[in-house]
Amino acid sequence: MKFKTKFDTIVKVKKQKLDEVIRKIGKLDAQIHQIELMIDEIQKNIDNFRHPNNGEFAIFRQFRDLVEKYFRELSFNEEKLKALKNQKKIVIEELKEANMELEKMKFLQNEEIKKQILRLKKIENKQMDEMASMLFA
Repeated sequence: MKFKTKFDTIVKVKKQKLDEVIRKIGKLDAQIHQIELMIDEIQKNIDNFRHPNNGEFAIFRQFRDLVEKYFRELSFNEEKLKALKNQKKIVIEELKEANMELEKMKFLQNEEIKKQILRLKKIENKQMDEMASMLFA
């Protein structure tokens, strides 16, 4: 038997909030993973560079400019990664809070259900006593 309580709607809303925060964490994890892959790719590109040993000065300059570009890109992505990880920490705190709020409401809902069950048992016992007294009277 499903008991209706005044907390049903609140529990539903708290559960939706928790689900929303979980989705946020999933999106952040995907973004973090994507940035980490980009950083790895940039690192590989930098590692694969071979400094020109001879040639015109323009070639050395192009090489230096390209390396600097990759280092700027690497630095930018590392900062972005740091920001995303900080944002994830904040959202994890939101998750803890949302989970705690949901658990509080579930507890209150269960307490309300226990009261309803107790009230129904009292009514049932009273009816049983009335039936017994009618049968044996």
